[in-house]
Parts: sequence; C-alpha cells; structure tokens
Amino acid sequence: MESRKILVTGSAGFMGSWIADALVEEGHEVYGIDNFSGGSAENYKGNYRLFVVDLAIAKQVEKVIEKVRPECIYHLASCAREGASQFQPLYVTQTNYQAFMNLIEPAIKYGLEKIVAFSSMSIYGNQKPPFTEDMPRMPEDIYGVNKAAIERSIEILADVHEFDYVIYRPHNVFGIRQSLTDKFRNVVAIFMNRIMRKEPLYIYGDGEQVRAFSYIEDSLPCYIRCLDDDIKNEIINIGGMHPITINHLADLVCEAMGVSKDYPREYLPPRPLEVKEAWCSWEKSVKLLGYEEKIGYEEGIRRMARWAKEKGPQQWTEEKLALPSEKMPKIWK
Repeated sequence: MESRKILVTGSAGFMGSWIADALVEEGHEVYGIDNFSGGSAENYKGNYRLFVVDLAIAKQVEKVIEKVRPECIYHLASCAREGASQFQPLYVTQTNYQAFMNLIEPAIKYGLEKIVAFSSMSIYGNQKPPFTEDMPRMPEDIYGVNKAAIERSIEILADVHEFDYVIYRPHNVFGIRQSLTDKFRNVVAIFMNRIMRKEPLYIYGDGEQVRAFSYIEDSLPCYIRCLDDDIKNEIINIGGMHPITINHLADLVCEAMGVSKDYPREYLPPRPLEVKEAWCSWEKSVKLLGYEEKIGYEEGIRRMARWAKEKGPQQWTEEKLALPSEKMPKIWK
C-alpha cells in the first residue's frame, strides 16, 4: 500500500491509539490530535507527531490542518457517552458535531482526499436487530443525533467537494488501553474496575439487554484495510458476531477477573432511552474487508482482564453533568 500522510483525531484514546500505531507500522506518515479529555498519555508511544489540540476550538484545528495538510483523516475524537448525552447535550454537540465541522472545513480547504469517520450503532435507534447498513438513521438519544448528522454531512460534503469517505459504525468495542476510570461508558471496563475496587456490579434494568461485543484486535485490520482506493463512499458496520445479554457478560467478566459468578450485583432502574436489543449485521464487513473474529469476545475479555489486574483498581473520574434529573442514574449524580 502506498504511503500516505494521515491525521488521526483522538489518537491518544482507546481505538485511536491502536489505529495510529498500526498506521505507523504500515509505513504511513502519521500525525495525531488529542486534548486528553478521554485519552491517556500512556497510549502515546512517541512514534508520530502529536498535537495537543481541542477540536472544539476552530482556530487551533485550522492551524494544525494548514501545517500537516493531510491526504487522509481518521476521525475518532468524540465524547462517546451515549447514555449520558441527554444530561449534557450542549457539551456532546460541541465535542461531536461542532468538532467535526471545525475539522472538515479546513481539511477540505487544504486538499483532503479521504476521510475515515467513526460513527456509532446508536444511529439505528430502536429498530429491530440485526441492524443493516441500509436501514434509516433513527437515533434515540442526543449522541446518536450528533453521529447521524455527521454521517449525512460527510455524504453531502463529499458529493460537493469530491473527496472519498468510509464511515464505520463500530459497536461495543473493548480491550487493552480502554479507560478504566470512566463510569459513564464501556461496560466491560466498568465491570472490571468495580470488581477490583470491591464494589458491586451495577446493572441497569433486568440485565437482559442484548449486545454484541468485539475485541479491538479483531476489527483493527479492517480499519487499516479501508485505505485501499477501491474501498470508498461506503458505510460499514463492524464488530461482534455473537449477541449476548449483559447478565452473561457479567458472568464472563467475573470469571476472567477470578471472582465467583455470585459476585454482588445491584440492579438499578433502566437508563432513559436505552435500547433493549442492539447488534449489527456483519456481512458487509466480511465481504469488503475480510473481517473475522480470530480472538473473539471471550478470549478478549480474558486478555483485557489480565491487563486490568496489572494496572490495579482505578479512581473513578468525577464529573458533574449539566442537566441533573430524577431519571439520571444515581452513580452519575
């Protein structure tokens, strides 16, 4: 594959750091942007130039774009707290849709050829799974609304300004490097940290919600493969092939962490607007990108558990949400 000049936003985050490192290994000229609001310095190996910039500040972003003039952008930077987005709608919009606009306008101005944008399964809303890429966008929460707006904006701008795009809709990706301190998102990491902190597992509703979980190293090759010139102007689901309940996930995490499946659990009221069943069709990712689960979610949980236990229990990041409500889960207050 021909070497390209690539900018990765959110490059110190969980998925962004894996992707940036893989692109460097492939021989590309890689640059990163991160403001460390969700990323970690531990995820940055110093193997590419990193700009500490907030995408919500347009002038800072344009300076980076003018200096780098990327041929391709991997856009991962995002406040991905789907469940909490109803309680901080302005912040979620500033760090998702507004941040994207601050990025894409100067990128087009300075010669963007392709964008690989990371969207979300949340755009499908409460439709019947498995979700297929041709289903309409019907988000049920503020985060999903932002992601749907970004997707449509990419389609419009790509048509007018003639650049290529790939939009990924990953779902429930987990693994090594994921934040263990964020109590708002990433249930695998939350369960592991609660066990290490000897806190009960909090489960919303009856725990029979269904999701499909995917280990980062299974999907990583596909994220790089989309640089091929023949893969363009596509929307692609990517992630786990085996839907399971949250209760079963809790069993697997307990086993991997070396505690009994009878480890204390506390069932809380359902989170507002949470979809009961959500998983995606993966046929398109197999056909176009050769996606396969070489590791799988069960082995992935075991690998992540070993890593988490090496790091040890982590202090939860405390953050006050802008719009507290009686419907807000108690641990978010």
